[in-house]
Amino acid sequence: MTRLPPTLPPVRFRREPLISADESARIHELALSILADIGMQIHHDPARERLAAAGFRVNGERVFFDAPVVESYVDEMRRHITERPRAAEPADDGQLSLSISSYSLWVQDVKTGEVVPYTTDRLVEMTKLVDTLTDDRVYGVPPGIPVDVHPDLHPLAQYRIAALNSRQGASPVDPTSAATVNHLFDMAEVLGSPIDGLPVYLPSPLRLGGESLDVVLACLDRLAHISVSSMPSTGANAPLHPFGALALAAAELMGGLVTLRLLTGKPVTFHVDIFPFDLRAGSQIFGSPENLRYQMLCADFNRFYGWPASRGPGNTHVMSKTPDSQAAADKAAIMAWGAALGQRHFGAAGTLSLDEIFSAEQLLVDIEIRDWVQAAIQGPWLGEEVVDDWLAEIRAGVARSFVGLDSTLDHYRAQTWYPRRFERGAIGRWMSTGRPELSDRLRDEARRRIAYHEFELDADRRREIERIYAAAQRAVDG
Repeated sequence: MTRLPPTLPPVRFRREPLISADESARIHELALSILADIGMQIHHDPARERLAAAGFRVNGERVFFDAPVVESYVDEMRRHITERPRAAEPADDGQLSLSISSYSLWVQDVKTGEVVPYTTDRLVEMTKLVDTLTDDRVYGVPPGIPVDVHPDLHPLAQYRIAALNSRQGASPVDPTSAATVNHLFDMAEVLGSPIDGLPVYLPSPLRLGGESLDVVLACLDRLAHISVSSMPSTGANAPLHPFGALALAAAELMGGLVTLRLLTGKPVTFHVDIFPFDLRAGSQIFGSPENLRYQMLCADFNRFYGWPASRGPGNTHVMSKTPDSQAAADKAAIMAWGAALGQRHFGAAGTLSLDEIFSAEQLLVDIEIRDWVQAAIQGPWLGEEVVDDWLAEIRAGVARSFVGLDSTLDHYRAQTWYPRRFERGAIGRWMSTGRPELSDRLRDEARRRIAYHEFELDADRRREIERIYAAAQRAVDG
């Protein structure tokens, strides 16, 4: 009788925090001093006027924040984070999932392999591809931005394409225009997934203002909460050393917290992040050991502000421009490290050149890497119970090979992970079949998936989505 393997807990490593409570407190104190002595540039007249009326010191566009006042707002945020309801975490079964990024402006063509601009037709294809992988625990659409529409329509075009072509069509995208944000909210309500929170992005160092703030203020009555975030690059627009970079990041985010709380009256939260910068390349460097360290360091530091402990790094952005050895090595290292520390979800699948390029080929490789890592962290099944007399079993295997034994044939799949796309055979079979390249097989699979895609949004909601999109087009065209 074939016996099923028992459910075993996944292998999980533990690490010591990368920053102590005392170090976090000293960084926080430095951040408060930065706000009091250097202040923030607020490029928004009503915001500065509101801060001045509340008693904050203002000198031109620069606003200064006294530490006790900032502390009171930070304490309020901590209470908000701690008190908001959280769903109970499911038991850890070691199952890993992936999600895509919606920011890519370029895509690797599934026919030629060339990197080309994302058009509406190409985004429809890639959205269909991702939709075919939903049951394989790949989430989030659309995987890019169509550049052949007006910039103010980008998020609506994304949402429309996702809604019409994917079961996951209600995935939120960042609105980028105050002129069309409410149309995006209307689309989300049609799909039954209303948007109730948006981010405001702060340009480092120590500045507030711009497009994302205008967007939030244009739909304020429809928001329940706001987040503020920034992307300080160590050695570029932030100090090279993490102590100073974290302090600068915390300062600008706390300044944003206070300003937006006063300006909007909505709950505001922040999460401190810093990013490594390569002075030679002149760019942030994702998929690097430094970025991996900073993901973990920031997760540990943010516990000071009330956020729960993070499992492990889950950001798989990389800098490679094609689905090559570099991309595979970087993404495999991040997933293996993160999963061993308990991370169960990884973002930016299929994404290359940070988040500039989407590749169907890379997405399928990322799924294969995920499955490899998932098999690696599963606890080993010893299998003692499947054989009544192990001495006799081994004697039989020595006499006539272990390949034909019932204990092998019945349980081979339980003890062996078999890849769906990677090659394992010897050279002879590979040569006799024309020396096939992995990239060719992956692009073939992507084309087949797109061709066989069947989802279609129901007629009533399709008409409503199209009506809202047409209204947004008229608003943009004037």
